[in-house]
Amino acid sequence: MEDHGQIQQHYAGAPVGTISQFALRVVSELRRNARIETGEAHQDILKLVLFHAANGEAEPLARLFVEMKRRGITAEQIIDIYFPAAIGKIGDDWHEGDLDVLQATLCMSRLQVLLRELGRAWMSDSAGLPTGPRILLVLPGGEQHTLGAMVAANQMRRIGVSVRVCLVPKPALLAEQLENNRFDAVFVSAANRSCLASCADLVKTIRRLPEGGLPIVLGGGILSDMQDDTGLKALASHVGADLATLDVTKALAMCGFNSKAQAAE
Repeated sequence: MEDHGQIQQHYAGAPVGTISQFALRVVSELRRNARIETGEAHQDILKLVLFHAANGEAEPLARLFVEMKRRGITAEQIIDIYFPAAIGKIGDDWHEGDLDVLQATLCMSRLQVLLRELGRAWMSDSAGLPTGPRILLVLPGGEQHTLGAMVAANQMRRIGVSVRVCLVPKPALLAEQLENNRFDAVFVSAANRSCLASCADLVKTIRRLPEGGLPIVLGGGILSDMQDDTGLKALASHVGADLATLDVTKALAMCGFNSKAQAAE
């Protein structure tokens, strides 16, 4: 639905400057410097996020800020809880036929603009610590849903992890990235189960490279209907990854980064 993460040239909605102002207020006034947040989304707050995604207007953002401040909802919670919930709701509405492809794409594009501006407002979002963990985040061939990967990248950058995102890299580009940069792990993000075969192909490509011994973690919406460890372990084994998880903190811990990431907060 997202055209490989490229925001449409004719983005309809609030000026980006207005969105930037909202992002700066949220991050400067409502940031808690907490670890990655978990929990349930309040439906009325989620509706405001979805209202902005649906029409792009600034007014829902003004109401959202007021409600966040009144209820004690943090900047971290908006990204970690409400963005995934909004992505899931838009996806469900598209599958049910309540949104057409264009409407769903515009909704995702507006959320991506908002996420980008929130990321810019986080000083640590521009770069991780020079000596901290470095992750290569890649999407497999055929994957068009990039917003979930961008949320994961934002989460990791917030806690001091340097993240480089490669959208559907060709083998030559993948080899060049791994050969010429220091990475400590490769994270593969996939939302669509139809990309399962391309996930396995991508992991095989990485494993064949001289730097292919790095930990590889599979994440993304492809795991959303799997609740038990047995199913996650089977999926990781199927694609050749070391771990399959939706939990960024668990993924970093498996790679041995938990203490470094916590120290960077």
